[in-house]
Amino acid sequence: MRFEHLTSENGLPQNTIHGIVKDKYGFMWFGTWAGLCRYDGYKFTTYRTEPNNPHSLINNRIHNLYKDKNQDIWVKTFDTTAVCRYNYETNDFIRVPMKKVPAKIVESNDRPRHYIRTYFIADQYKWSMDTWTKSLVQTHIPTNKTYTYRANPSNRWSLNDELVADIYLDNHNILWVGTYSYGVNKANINAKPFSYFHHDLDNKNTIIDNNIRAICEDNTGKLWIGTRDKGITVIDRKNDSYQHFTHSDKAPNSLVYNQIRKIYQDKYGFIWIGTKKGLDKFNPSSKTFIHYGKALPSTAVYTIMEDRKNNLWIGTWRGMCKYDRTQDRFINYDTSTSRQNRNVRVLLEDKANNLWMGSEGGGITVFKRNNYGKINESLSPITTFLSSVNNPNTLSDNRIYTLYEDKSGMVWIGTGNGLNRYNPRTKKFRQFSIKEGLPDAMIAGVVEGSNNCLWISHKRGLSKMNKKTFAIQNYTLRDGLQSNEFSEDTFFQNKITKELFFGGNDGFNTFYPDSIKEETYSPQIAFTDLQVLNQPVKINQKINGRVILSKSLNLSKEITLSHEDKSFAIEFAALHYTNPQGNKYAYMLEGFDKDWIYTDASLRIASYSNLPSKNYVFKVKASNSDGIWNPVPATLSIIVNPPFWATSWAYILYLLIIIGLLYVFYIYSAKMASLKSKLLYESLIREKEHELHQNKLQFFTHISHEIKTPLTLILSPIERLLQMDEGNNRVQNQLMIMKRNGDRLLKLISQLLDFRKFETGNAELHLAESNIIIFLKEVCISFEQYAHQKNISFEFIQPEEPIVFPFDKDKLEKVLFNLLSNAFKYTNERGRVQLKVTTSGNDINGGNLVIQVIDNGKGIPGSRLSSIFEPFNREDKDQVEGTGLGLFFSKSLVELHHGTIEVSSSITPNNENITCFTVSLPLKYDYLNNSTIISNPEHLDLSILNNEELEGFPISTVFETGSTEHPIKIDGRKPIILLVEDNYELREYLNNYLVEFYTTILAKDGQDGIDTATSTLPDLIVSDVMMPGKSGMDLCKALKSDLRTSHIPIILLTALSPIGFKMEGFETGADDYITKPFNLSLLNTRIKNLIMSRIVLRERFKTEFALQPSNVAITSPDEKFLNKALQYIEERIADPDLNVEDICKAIGLSRTHLYRKTKALTGLSMAEVIRNVRLKRAVQILEQEKLNINEVAYMVGYLDVDYFRKCFKSQFGYTPSEYQKSILNSK
Repeated sequence: MRFEHLTSENGLPQNTIHGIVKDKYGFMWFGTWAGLCRYDGYKFTTYRTEPNNPHSLINNRIHNLYKDKNQDIWVKTFDTTAVCRYNYETNDFIRVPMKKVPAKIVESNDRPRHYIRTYFIADQYKWSMDTWTKSLVQTHIPTNKTYTYRANPSNRWSLNDELVADIYLDNHNILWVGTYSYGVNKANINAKPFSYFHHDLDNKNTIIDNNIRAICEDNTGKLWIGTRDKGITVIDRKNDSYQHFTHSDKAPNSLVYNQIRKIYQDKYGFIWIGTKKGLDKFNPSSKTFIHYGKALPSTAVYTIMEDRKNNLWIGTWRGMCKYDRTQDRFINYDTSTSRQNRNVRVLLEDKANNLWMGSEGGGITVFKRNNYGKINESLSPITTFLSSVNNPNTLSDNRIYTLYEDKSGMVWIGTGNGLNRYNPRTKKFRQFSIKEGLPDAMIAGVVEGSNNCLWISHKRGLSKMNKKTFAIQNYTLRDGLQSNEFSEDTFFQNKITKELFFGGNDGFNTFYPDSIKEETYSPQIAFTDLQVLNQPVKINQKINGRVILSKSLNLSKEITLSHEDKSFAIEFAALHYTNPQGNKYAYMLEGFDKDWIYTDASLRIASYSNLPSKNYVFKVKASNSDGIWNPVPATLSIIVNPPFWATSWAYILYLLIIIGLLYVFYIYSAKMASLKSKLLYESLIREKEHELHQNKLQFFTHISHEIKTPLTLILSPIERLLQMDEGNNRVQNQLMIMKRNGDRLLKLISQLLDFRKFETGNAELHLAESNIIIFLKEVCISFEQYAHQKNISFEFIQPEEPIVFPFDKDKLEKVLFNLLSNAFKYTNERGRVQLKVTTSGNDINGGNLVIQVIDNGKGIPGSRLSSIFEPFNREDKDQVEGTGLGLFFSKSLVELHHGTIEVSSSITPNNENITCFTVSLPLKYDYLNNSTIISNPEHLDLSILNNEELEGFPISTVFETGSTEHPIKIDGRKPIILLVEDNYELREYLNNYLVEFYTTILAKDGQDGIDTATSTLPDLIVSDVMMPGKSGMDLCKALKSDLRTSHIPIILLTALSPIGFKMEGFETGADDYITKPFNLSLLNTRIKNLIMSRIVLRERFKTEFALQPSNVAITSPDEKFLNKALQYIEERIADPDLNVEDICKAIGLSRTHLYRKTKALTGLSMAEVIRNVRLKRAVQILEQEKLNINEVAYMVGYLDVDYFRKCFKSQFGYTPSEYQKSILNSK
């Protein structure tokens, strides 16, 4: 029998064993002189005496153990006062006084140890302990033959101590032997019948070495065993004799080398031996060796194979050869396709007579045999099998260690990375490795046994695989194997008896496959430990204020955990001691795990954490080492209680609270619905009022825009009459009354528009950095005449240094004109008005600008100072006319600048009313983020004001008109003006005025204006902005983007006065922008100025063109047009066929449009432009190169030299020859 040893190194507290017993749950108990041990197959739990604990052992030195009929375990110690009985539930002991111990137990324990006759009987054998020799004796009952087991240090499977203290045979035929000094020995009397041969140092009648590399059985039944480096042992099992063959330098007829790789007996009875230094042939009759070495591809012989034609094939480290028996020679075959597959490890002839060659690193090559069986047969490779990563239909590895063809024709291939099956019919591979159940991927041997099973050797034992189901059973050292490591291709099968032989690193095993039976007993499961929060839980121990275990875990049906027990672990064990390390386990937590979790003996613990509060059932099942699972798993109910706030009572309370909240919410919602209804009603009323207010403002805005056009037709004629009839004072006075009221109406309209703008939040700043002192001086000049007329002293007080900062000139003008107008209105004759400018703060660029308007007029009552800036608020409504919006707008405009405006009114000791409006503006740039910056204006543009703030002032103050009554001519004709205006009366009024100076063309809307401008190409266009359909802005964009009309100047007329609208007009390409109502003389001046600028530009072009054709100052897009034309002309300047039609095609204009546009821009026709460019180029050539006149003429496109001379003289006043001589003379 093979004994395993359990000593203090395995966990026993001490190696002297007195008492062995197995309890009713399957735990093994051992009594030692250092305490009592419980064993579950994996670990020992030791029980000792504990001071002050009456439920511990009474003494640590155990005398004997006894199990009564109730399966209770009694522990007799060296203390004679009591015997301890184990309590299964509480996992402790009850100390029973000696007087109360049953007589049978007392009698058993009182006997001296050497009188105990312990024996056990099983399977016709009796195991007993010799009381005198203290040895283990086995007796065969039918024959009464005995065998005494001895301790053998050279045999690791023998008893480790001959002095036996106790024996015990459990119900699974495991024999437990307790010794005096070396712990416990364990043996399975029904162990699997693996015969084991190994080298014994004390016995010469054993194999010569344990490291086996080759096995062969000859036709006489003798076993030939080749070792790694000690030669060969021949075993005659009939008479149990051993014969050794080794190499000896003194014996030339000895074995050639002791490192054996292969042993094979051929059909003729010769034994062939492959060694590292060649091939030996042994003749059993003559007992002689014949050595072959030089004739082989390599002396390192790894495999020998005999085919069906009795040809012997030899595989070496550098190739393959065949033995020719007739001539006693070897025929070498060059079968290598790479360096790796030269290293032949194994050979196989399949049923189709193909030759398979497995190599070390080169995969497998399959050869077709030509002239099969003959001496001169040749090999041609059919295919090569190699490994391919991530391709399961290839070899799993290129290192081939064994080849085997089974009865069904499947070829099994053992590699360095798993087992492969090749199906010749489907030509597909199937791979088997660790994930399929093999313990190791390094396959050493494959052979077919009985019952359609394969036996597979590897580096972790033996495996049996069912070829149909592919179920795998594994066998290890504990099952009787020589070791877990077997050698490559070191196996043999007796063809008659089917006995199998496998060699490894510690001897070899023989067995009959049919004798290896599965163990049918399924192990019993025990729960061995519970941990909560990584701490072991003891019986009655409190964790988080609660007792989890009130009795042994193995006897508990359920455990209850709280929500604070966030993690726990359960340890379990299968109480099966045949091969505990081969047991398998599967567990699951019902209610959490979806499937079984499989594990092995190395991890017998299940851990969980943060489980939801509910009821669970933990289940665990186990199998023995042969894969037999117990049908009913062990179970343990686990209850995870919720926290108090998640219990049923808590949810009832939550429900009541929710119902209460819903009731409160219902009451609250009803009240809120009523309040919401009221608020909605009030909101609707406010929205209606706001909508009505907006509609009113929108209405007045539209009306205001519509009124500005009729006002133009009123104010413009009045201004004309004032200029025409200056001698009649009565008429002049009536006209001035009309003019003032018209201006007042215009002012009211503008204020309504501004008011609308502030209401909608669309007011914007258009800042320009300028000197405020110059700006204020220009404002003061506008009021000097008026102050003189009213006999009011007007004084401007300023600092010495200039003040430059960004401000909106238009809006600040309105503020100052409003404040100064009010000051003059409410100041009597001989009164005083001051405009005072200062700065506050230490840094002039970081402080504030302070503008004060001071007068000594009527003053403002103190009760009205707080409401003075509110809209529609006026003082002395019956005496002074106004809208009441001036100060409101002034305040809004100042605040738009991020400034402030304040008012004060006081009475001096001289009874004089002093009123002061103070405007404070920041000089910093912080408020420029959302503002538009425009270019710096140098002078005050009074046209922006439109007389809105100057009612009552003389006309000369507002307009400084020049002489606009003198007509101008373009090429001896009147300029053509296109008037685009949707208002018929205004259109006719403008036409009646302008027709005296210009040729006018009329268009009634924007689209009509675009069509007319495109067809007639006028010299200038005057267009209204707000028109149905296409607006003036659309017209401007369309014409300025059209090459035919982009050169035509455009003046826009509109009622939209703010700078933002003007900037939009300029961005669309407008050349000027005039706000309604406007002065006709001003309009005529603007028209005349634009036309004159075009005339000047044409003359400038002629002048500059005559000097430098490639550098003419024209602005885009007209510049692009001219540059494109000039570039085209210069590219074809030597082409005499260049004409106007070619340029029309190149530019994309008709001949008419090209003529008109060129004439408008340059004053020349395109033909004249071509001629001028040619002549100017001729001048440049004459100045730079020494060429004759004919050559120059041809270079600039003239074929007729006389015509060239004529044109040249007409253009420059002298002939080309004269010009050339003048150049030479000047040099």
